[in-house]
Formats: sequence, structure tokens, C-alpha cells
Amino acid sequence: MSGILIAAFTLSVGALARASCKVTPSDASWPTTADWQALNDTLGGSLIATRPAASSCYPGNPFNSSLSCSLVETSWTLSAFHASLPESIDYPIFANDSCLPPGASGYNETLLGCHLGGLPIFIVNATSAAQISTAVAWASARDIRIIVKGTGHDLSGRSAGAHALSIWTHSLKSIKYESQWQLPAGGVDDVLIVGSGSNWGEVTAAAAAEGRVCISAQDSTVGLGGFIQGGGYGPLSSHYGLSADNIYQATVVTTSGEILVANNVQNQDLIWAIRGGGPGLYGVVTEYVLRSHPIPETVVAATLSMGLSTNSTSYNATWAGLAAFMKSLPDSMDQGLTGSGNAVSSTMGVTLSMDYFGYNMTAESLTALLEPVRASILAQSQHDALNVSVAEPVLYPSYVDFFYYLQSTSVGAGDATGLISSRVLGRTDLSNLSICRLQYHLRQVMQAETEGGGSRLLVNLQSGRGTAQVETSMRGALNPAWRTGYVHTIATGSSIDLTIPPQDALSAAAAWTEEVQEVAWREWAPTAGAYINEANPYSSSWKHDFYGENYDALSELKSKYDPTSSLYVLSGVDSDGWDYNLTTGNLCRTA
Repeated sequence: MSGILIAAFTLSVGALARASCKVTPSDASWPTTADWQALNDTLGGSLIATRPAASSCYPGNPFNSSLSCSLVETSWTLSAFHASLPESIDYPIFANDSCLPPGASGYNETLLGCHLGGLPIFIVNATSAAQISTAVAWASARDIRIIVKGTGHDLSGRSAGAHALSIWTHSLKSIKYESQWQLPAGGVDDVLIVGSGSNWGEVTAAAAAEGRVCISAQDSTVGLGGFIQGGGYGPLSSHYGLSADNIYQATVVTTSGEILVANNVQNQDLIWAIRGGGPGLYGVVTEYVLRSHPIPETVVAATLSMGLSTNSTSYNATWAGLAAFMKSLPDSMDQGLTGSGNAVSSTMGVTLSMDYFGYNMTAESLTALLEPVRASILAQSQHDALNVSVAEPVLYPSYVDFFYYLQSTSVGAGDATGLISSRVLGRTDLSNLSICRLQYHLRQVMQAETEGGGSRLLVNLQSGRGTAQVETSMRGALNPAWRTGYVHTIATGSSIDLTIPPQDALSAAAAWTEEVQEVAWREWAPTAGAYINEANPYSSSWKHDFYGENYDALSELKSKYDPTSSLYVLSGVDSDGWDYNLTTGNLCRTA
């Protein structure tokens, strides 16, 4: 960018920084059709006018969707389908349920109909960093909100935004393996150099072909960008840390149009922020250099189940059993186990199903490690009230076979029946508490908003030694609570009223979640953090929960790399300075 252009851009930024709201189509300063066409010409024709896929399900197909309504209806719960669309996200309630197909969660033709609503106005189908640079500098200079979408696979709607220009990284699919990549600070390592539009299924397959693994999501359809920048845990995190702990380098396009390479020797503050400091906040990442690890030679898995014995009515015993299970987890992880599972509550107590995984471990070793866990749960059972079993272990031929087995347990898209609330619990929150105290906390967290209803507690063993032992040089802005955490837990229980506007429905669900579950978490684990990508974005303590002691430093970097505040995400750094109204689509400063 020439000195004259930089000066002109700086002047426009200074004037626009005082604007109270981001520009909308109703404002006189909104670009004309000719302006948008000129941008499209500059971008080589990659600008897409948003056409909601489900438009074909409405009379007259108002946005001329090229997809049949039947295809949209049958594909709506598939994450891969939403990832393939320029505008769509997995949880459309965060886009004001704009233009849903009949039968979808939240569908209400009378209330909402088919409109752009919380979807962006235009989308750049990006194929290069240079192209993104042009687009974001153009939008920032006009005070237009910018959003970034890879796959749209997130629980807080960060990939959608009304009156915005969306940067769709879907086409940035390059994947290259290098066994002797020169580390910026010296030395070499095995890496994968990947475009940020790739998903973890593609990266896992490419790494496995070289006998390597990267720290990926469990779901193959999840994209890299938001996952990594939010921390990113997966099946191997308890051994090697989070995905954010395994980035050597990132190429980032800032909202001023600068293309920066960030690593441990240049733009160090930016790579620090990208390593877990929050998605979609500091720029658009176009490429990552990911550290890889040797692929496990064997993977063995076994399921531990707990429930009431036949004819038993000792419901309290199930809660005591669940407490004993939770208490055992840090020790199990220190012995090399990982896994995921869930507990389900009802008026008849709670049931548990937990899948344990072991890498480079025999079936006999896994069974031996689970026997003390089973015994500790049964010790809480009087008169044989509980049935606790460990299934015959399954040995997978390869890590890739195991990874694809995990796809059968992945959660689908399109469901918006409630908010979730979560915490990363450490040894002090689990093993160091009594069974009685753990029972109390579990009951408080696993409450349901609907009287007589149940809730679910998802249990993910993806921290422990893996995050604690990450070397200092690779640690970024990830919430330090992960370094002492063991178990990432997610509680359901809230209900969303799908008969009222999404803004009101989310506000009501957020109020209940805050008053009940967030209060319960703070009592249980007052110093614990939460995983940005799977949490309650409306928590009043979101700065502490998501960023911990790093928040103030991240706020400074947010101002440095996004001086026009073009990038806004719910519960993102400095988001408390803005109010985003889903109903109107307006994004305005709070002061």
C-alpha cells in the first residue's frame, strides 16, 4: 500500500471510528450497486450476493436459490451441507433464523419468513490472501462489518452477521507436508502447511498418509480457523495439548489490508493472540503451519456404563456413582487414558456412558485401568443398587479407522433447542472434593429449565498432562486455566422458545442459564475457565471464563490489529463495547 493510500485510509479510519453504528443498507453512506460491482471487478468476480439456500422453499423463490427445497430439507442437519454453502451456519438461530426450510428447528413462516436477516449482504469466495486484503481494506474504510466463515461450524454464530461483508475461506484448501520445515527460531520439524479453508477430515487424512497426526477436532467436518483460534481440543489433546498449542506460524490479513506472517520471531504478539485468543478478532487467517506428531500405532477403546439395577429405586446412589466417576478422572488421565461420554439426568437419577480411549496400549491394559474406576463407582452402591459394566475393548486397526469411528458420535447441525454451559475442571475441582460435595455440585449444574425435564453432562478428557506440559515457546493467549484443567464438561438443560423471535428467545434462555447453571459453576469451580467454542456466550463472566488473565493484553492487540473494530463476534474481545441486535441487525456502540 503506497504512502498516499495509507494516509488516506488513516484519515477515513479516524473519521469512521467515531461512528456510533456500523453502516447498514438504510444509511446514505452504504455503497451503491456500482460500488459493489467495482469491488467485484477488482476481486476478479469472486463477490457473491447472498442467496439463502432455503429460498426455494418459499413462494416465488425470492432469492433465486439454485438448490431444490427437498435437497435443503434433507440436508439441513448435516454440517457438511452448511459448510458447502457460502452463507449458511450450523446453528441459524444466531442468524435470526433467516430463511429456514420447513421442519427445521425454529421454522416459523408467519413469524420470520425468508429474508437475509442475520446473514451477510455479500460474500467473498476468497482464493488468496491478496484478494482478502483488498476486500477487508475496502469494507473497513466504509465502516462495514466484516465476518469470517470457514465451515460455519460453531455454537455462537460467529460466522454470520447482518449487513456484513463475509470472507468465506472455503476455497483455501492447500495441504502440504514437510518433514524438514525450518523453524523460525531454529531447528526443523515435521509439519503440515494448510490453507485455513481445510477441514479436519482432510488434514487428518493428509497427515496419516505420512504417518503423522495433527491435533484435530473429533468431527471431521469442523474447519480450522475458529477451532484453532478458540483453543481447539480433540482426541489427542490430553497427550499433546490443544490445537492452538501446536501452531508454528500463521499468515494473517488484518482489516487494514496488511498481510502478515506471524511466528516466534516476527509479529510475535499476533501469533500469541492467534494461539487461543479468540476466533475472528484480529484478522483473517489464510494459512497455518501445524506441528505434527507420530501417529499412534494402536488405538483401543472400551465403554463404561452405569445405571440403576433392575427393580432398584435408589436414585441417590446414581448421583453418588457419578460423583465417584468424576473424582476418578484426573488419575485415569495421568495413566494415559482419554475419551468422551455423557451423563443423563431424569427424575429417576442419572445414567452414564463413557467411551475411554488408549493409544499404544493393549486391551488388557485398558481393562486393568478401568477396573478401579468401576470399583469406586460400585463402592457407592448399597444393596447392589447400581449396575456398572465395562464392555469388551475394541482394538482399531489404525488411528484413521478410529477417527472415522468417532464420526458416528458427532453432533449434527441445525438444532437450537437450548444454550449450553461449560467449564474446564481441574484436579482441585474433582479428585480433591468429597463424594458428597461432588454430588451437590453435579445436581446443581445438571438442573433442567423444564419442570420434570432432564439434562445432559458431556464429559471430555482433553486436557491434563497434554496441556500442562506444552513448552513455553508454544503457549499463546489460550486461557491459562487449561494448563491445570483436566476435564472439559458441558451442561445442557436450558430451553429456547422457538415460537418467539430469536433475539427474545436467546435472551430468555441466557437469563435462566446465568441464574442457574453459571451460578452453579462459579460455586463449584470459581477459578476454572471455559472453552470459547463450546460454552454459554452470554455468561456475565465471559472475560474471565474465556480469556482469564490474558484479556487486557488481548484488548490492546485487538485495537492494534483491528483499529476500525470491523471484526465483531459474540463474547469476543472488546465485544462489550458493542450491542448487536438480531432483530434489527444493527451493530452499535454501547457508549
